[in-house]
Amino acid sequence: MVDAKYAVGDHRNGDAKIELDANKKQFSGLTKEELMKYAEDPFWVRLRWFMFALFWALWLCMLAGAIIIIVQAPKCAAPPPRTWYEKGPLVEMSQSEDYQQADLELLQKAKVSGIFAYTCENAYDVLNKEEPPTCLKQFKEFALKAKKYGIQIIVDLTANFVPKTHTWFQQSENKTGNFTDYFIWASSEEFNSEGQRLYPNNWVSRENAPAWSLSDKRQQFYLHQVSSDTPDLNFNNIKVVKQFDDVIATWMKAGAGGIRLQHARSLLVDRSFPEDVQLTGQGSTPGAVHTQYAYWTHRGLRDQPALAGLLAHWAQLADTHAVVTEGTVFTIADDSRPELYQKMANVTLRPPSAAPVSLQDATQAAAVINDRLKNNWPMLKLTVNSESAMDEELAAFTLLLPAAPVLQMQQIVSKDNNSVISDLVSHVAELRADISIQHGQLQLKSVSAANSTDSVVAAARWKRGHMGYVSVYNAGAEAARADLTALSWLPEQATVYRAPPSNTNYTTDSSVDCNDVWVPAKSSVVLAYVPKTGADE
Repeated sequence: MVDAKYAVGDHRNGDAKIELDANKKQFSGLTKEELMKYAEDPFWVRLRWFMFALFWALWLCMLAGAIIIIVQAPKCAAPPPRTWYEKGPLVEMSQSEDYQQADLELLQKAKVSGIFAYTCENAYDVLNKEEPPTCLKQFKEFALKAKKYGIQIIVDLTANFVPKTHTWFQQSENKTGNFTDYFIWASSEEFNSEGQRLYPNNWVSRENAPAWSLSDKRQQFYLHQVSSDTPDLNFNNIKVVKQFDDVIATWMKAGAGGIRLQHARSLLVDRSFPEDVQLTGQGSTPGAVHTQYAYWTHRGLRDQPALAGLLAHWAQLADTHAVVTEGTVFTIADDSRPELYQKMANVTLRPPSAAPVSLQDATQAAAVINDRLKNNWPMLKLTVNSESAMDEELAAFTLLLPAAPVLQMQQIVSKDNNSVISDLVSHVAELRADISIQHGQLQLKSVSAANSTDSVVAAARWKRGHMGYVSVYNAGAEAARADLTALSWLPEQATVYRAPPSNTNYTTDSSVDCNDVWVPAKSSVVLAYVPKTGADE
């Protein structure tokens, strides 16, 4: 025990003491001098700087990694903004209405984004470069004025024909140069018992008369799907196509927001001139006879295979020559079913066209509208049997659908004063900018009425995290108590966003049970609601 010390105390009484570690000095840490010695040692200096640099390098690497993960991680892209013609509404001016007399300030208050306007009587008049028609000059002035109000003018054009007095037809009758095949000519060597030359086939015009007329000069028949005074142009002839190319370019350079073609499905015909056959089944007209246009399928006069390519060519041309920068319209006025997009999957129109839909039969209307809306954001025009019911109430329902609503002028003005905007249309048009309407989900159904055997049409719109809206339209002659529980994501109660003045049961912001919604005749009711949890799924 080298660290033990034996110490003798008072030896007289035998006391003794052993001290352990008595000679071992206790450790009390490094002195300042010793610490400074190591602190200034080059080895420890380098080690400290190395650890310091390593710490910050690792920290920066982790920060960079986190940023890369955030940036590169897949995420839901923001929905693309709607174009001006999708935001709508679009107002249709009839041929009897002078678009230049339109009240642009009133249209602006109704959030109207575009007007369909008839301009020159003959589409090809604008090709006269030496003496441009007055209608073209007037259009340029009006288009500039309308642009200040945020309104585009979409030109309605009929490319199919020119007047019989047009120089093209006169030269074609005489077989003059390139004009020989500008029109659709056909020969017939058969005669009836009276010695009259028979028609090339049994095609019937829209005026319920033979679609052929004989030219005494040329001794051939020319085709006219409308009137004998308007011979059809031959769009199988590239020279004719180029003439209409120039028409489109002229209007787009003049400031048009787009083009809508009338009778576009009849632009091309089957040059083998097949005999027409009777239309039967869906779409046929009961009681129609063989001398009437409605009796036939018009298989040789409509929807020819080359039509999609022709329309695509013109759609691109409209974009090429446009002076507007927010996108252009190129579409057709489709007035019959099945629509062109159903017969030709490769047709590209902006926006897609669709025939008007009547809401008189709610069940059928709901099925037809849902089918139309499969075609991304189409033009949509809703009608009812009564012309007087084509009013602001119908417009209010149309405005909440995921489509470009096509309205008439009478639908955006007040019933009592057609010089002021309808409060209803103004109110609902503002709601159209809501994200639930622009990018939300849709559930549209015909729903039953507790007090009637008739149904009404209801359309619910919603988007996660936002207020939902449901619009109900009653096309019937009597008020209906609509049961909206068939719309899956509606809660038990909703809030009245807007009710017609005739509906004294409701006031704005009042609560209403969704299984008993009072909708007056020929009226619409708009409710706001919070969608049930999981509605988007």
